[in-house]
Amino acid sequence: MQAGKHNDKELWKLISQKDDRVAFEQLYRRTVRTLMGVIYKWSDDTAEAEDVLQEVFLDLWEKRANITIQNEVFSYLYSMARYKIFDRLREKKLSAKQVQAWTLVMQEEAVLTAAFHDEELVSREALVSSELAQLPAQMKKVYLLSAEQGKSIREISEELLVSPYTVKNHLQKIRKRLRSAAVKLSCFFF
Repeated sequence: MQAGKHNDKELWKLISQKDDRVAFEQLYRRTVRTLMGVIYKWSDDTAEAEDVLQEVFLDLWEKRANITIQNEVFSYLYSMARYKIFDRLREKKLSAKQVQAWTLVMQEEAVLTAAFHDEELVSREALVSSELAQLPAQMKKVYLLSAEQGKSIREISEELLVSPYTVKNHLQKIRKRLRSAAVKLSCFFF
């Protein structure tokens, strides 16, 4: 299996159960920039921020068999980073800037979570668009007339010169495809 085609939860399953290094690398690439941004906010020292980031991923790899991630993988990584930051701040004398930065990091958790939910919505819309793009031409016309123009089955059948039963059948097939896509998507994110 190629790790690039998996969502974060599937990647985590490959990492934790099959010691898949390719999946680990893919997860790293997907999350490293955002985590680095969060970690860097508490320090002006890039080297120290990189050390914390490395500790997060090193711990994740070394403890992979014993870690159970219930929710989103990124949320877990974010929490690991926060605790590592807190440990570092506790080890040294805190400056006012660092305390303020730590407070901001804690407050930004909700903002980051919302941003990832927005990304999920974009992915959902993309999947639905992709599914609709794969519809045969006649089914696509029926969908556009029904969903986007709000026309009734009778109006669509008159416009396309087909039986109302044909229109109804197309709409049922479209709903079935969209439901199937929705199930795939819910498995992808949850």
